[in-house]
Amino acid sequence: DLEGMKVVAAAAALWLLFAVVVFSTSGGSSSGEERHCRPEDLPDPLTLRADQITVLISGYSEARLPLLRSLAVSYSSLPFVAAVLVLWGNPSTPSPALLDALSLDTAAAPISVHRHPTPSLNARFLPRREIRTRAVAVCDDDVEIDQASLRLALAVWGAHPDRIVGFFARSHDLDLSRRAWIYTVHPDRYSIVLTKFMVLAADHLRRYSCDGGEGMRAARAVVEAETNCEDILMNFVVAMATGRGPLLVGGRRVRDWGDVRNEDGAGKVEEGRRGEW
Repeated sequence: DLEGMKVVAAAAALWLLFAVVVFSTSGGSSSGEERHCRPEDLPDPLTLRADQITVLISGYSEARLPLLRSLAVSYSSLPFVAAVLVLWGNPSTPSPALLDALSLDTAAAPISVHRHPTPSLNARFLPRREIRTRAVAVCDDDVEIDQASLRLALAVWGAHPDRIVGFFARSHDLDLSRRAWIYTVHPDRYSIVLTKFMVLAADHLRRYSCDGGEGMRAARAVVEAETNCEDILMNFVVAMATGRGPLLVGGRRVRDWGDVRNEDGAGKVEEGRRGEW
């Protein structure tokens, strides 16, 4: 379909750009990202906790604010979650409405709201001083993961800290009839895990947002222009830094509220696919 073709085109552009990135590892970030990239403004890496995780929830739809609030409170209550950061990417939302909807009084892990001036998907990967853990969970505001599944993902990441761990995967394949690469779902293999919910080292946020010079700046510009493919780019960033691919894990109760196939009319959380790692 048209949307799929756009994704493939953007992905192809990123593939080409990474030929430049590989040979362009110097240089800083753009001015809009500088304040997130200054080492003096970020916590000392040696002080980051390894036994907990910071959850970064990206939000945009005002209609999903009640769900976002519920997810933030749920993740905040987990003993292995250090903090929940709500990254709001809809600049047209009135501040009072946003703060009222997400005004949370909880004795669990702190929940903070970070409003962005633009809807850029790159903003979900900005390093932040509030991140005090070695691992972060990057997720959407319409994906619900139960405690056992999130604990499993964190444990798998702890055993493989050089890899991205996620619950949703995609694959690339060759369409022989069109002689073109396509973006698809395969039952027995995968190329990337999606930002619907992924666990990765917090240090990769800096690599994505601050490093790579002009090559990475151009790659982030593709994400900006297409409003897509930030997950593809992050998978590239981690693979380039570590030489390792992502890991797909299966969850007991993993719900993508944005997927119409999961709408059963009763709000039931469907059983997620069980996978091996």
